Amino acid sequence: MNYHLLLLFLLLAAGLRAQVTDTIPDYRRFQLGVTFGMMEHELDVTPAVRQEPLTGSSYGLALRYFDNRIVGFQAELSYVQAGWRERLDTSGVLLEELYERQTSYAELLILTQLSIGQGVVQPMLQAGPYFSFPLAEKERLPPGYEAPATNPPVYYGQPFPFRINYGGVVAAGLNIEAGPFTIQGQGRYLIGFSDLVRTGNTTASTSRRAGLGWQANLFFTF
Repeated sequence: MNYHLLLLFLLLAAGLRAQVTDTIPDYRRFQLGVTFGMMEHELDVTPAVRQEPLTGSSYGLALRYFDNRIVGFQAELSYVQAGWRERLDTSGVLLEELYERQTSYAELLILTQLSIGQGVVQPMLQAGPYFSFPLAEKERLPPGYEAPATNPPVYYGQPFPFRINYGGVVAAGLNIEAGPFTIQGQGRYLIGFSDLVRTGNTTASTSRRAGLGWQANLFFTF
């Protein structure tokens, strides 16, 4: 009789465990998507210069993975156009045309995402590092500009070293869940941690990327 009671107890325990397991939601999601964004870029440079933002676009591929409702992971690989514009002077006279320097990058972005809520529209916050690999560079000097005789020289007309640029990105926005699709819209702020110009090669003691813009992504769940 005792053996029968023990067997009955084990069967009941197994059944209860199965019921509890079935009631725990499975939040695991794997998504692939496409991205597009625009950003106003500047150069955080010392000594300071007269700047105007340069608008650059980005587009690429992304993936997202979640194993719980709140925190997830998002990675993006994008083609990015960045740079800045300056108003130069010659002998104390401001030139009418702007100096412009553009660089295109292959950029890897790794973000941690914090989602808020469970509805169709979910506010979210993101933050993480970026790593940019220079692909091409273009510089435009305004007519009539004469470089001052300084030692070290100014960076205008000087080639930049093609090395990895890195920094951080923070973002805030919304996820809109529509069946297997997720539409994502957000504002982003980018700040560089590495100098574009090697310190000591030019008059710039710091030369780091900065940007403010928006991003729109479309994901599909697999």
